[in-house]
Amino acid sequence: MSASIVLDCTGGIATLTLASDNPRRPPTLDLPTLDRLDEVCAELERRATSLRLLWVRSASPKFFCVGADINALATINAGTIAPWVQRGHEVFNRLERLPLPTVARVEGFALGGGLELAMACDLIFAADTAQFGQTEARLGFVAGWGGSYRLPRRVGAAKAKELFFTARLLSAAQAAAIGLVEFAGSPEALEHYCVRFAEELAATSATSAVGHKHLVSRAPAAPLADVAALEAAASVDCLSAVDTQQRLAEFLSRKR
Repeated sequence: MSASIVLDCTGGIATLTLASDNPRRPPTLDLPTLDRLDEVCAELERRATSLRLLWVRSASPKFFCVGADINALATINAGTIAPWVQRGHEVFNRLERLPLPTVARVEGFALGGGLELAMACDLIFAADTAQFGQTEARLGFVAGWGGSYRLPRRVGAAKAKELFFTARLLSAAQAAAIGLVEFAGSPEALEHYCVRFAEELAATSATSAVGHKHLVSRAPAAPLADVAALEAAASVDCLSAVDTQQRLAEFLSRKR
């Protein structure tokens, strides 16, 4: 395995940490790593009702994740590349569908499959030390783990094509300017922003957060006429939740 994945769940917050097997090398991804990520997603699904938030981060301040492991690339050929692509999609899609908010906390390089991993999260918060790039074209590849789907939805089709064609690296500030990341700042500012985000999230309804996640994910592909039914179903889920009933009762009591 080219990187270890450690999951910690404390106080309603889960943290998934990538760490390279060699501290001097960046975290990378191979099939055993993807299998481990799949196992972690399964555990998070089982524990989702007791969790409010998942952070996805690296143990290294220099590297978030730089994509496929070089040893894996050396063994891939035209006959084995398709299952490799399919496996990455299965796991990243499972991460994206987790029933809780997910945030990639990026410091250092997020390249290729590493950026695709970050984009499978709901949000990306970055330190100003971060650099982002879909760099597959430098090796003659295309994005294979959902980048061609997720990057255009974050930055627009034309900008995504420009980044794919050139394999250009973006600073955190440049990534924020085009909407690739939601926050960019110093490591200290990133820490403060993450703490504030977690506190604000904790003060809101978990049912509402999951409902909004599903609605926002599905709405772009749904006709506007269908969105009413989706929001109505999500509203029923909310009003069936004890937390919502308590919040509503407290609100009405204060108004009276």
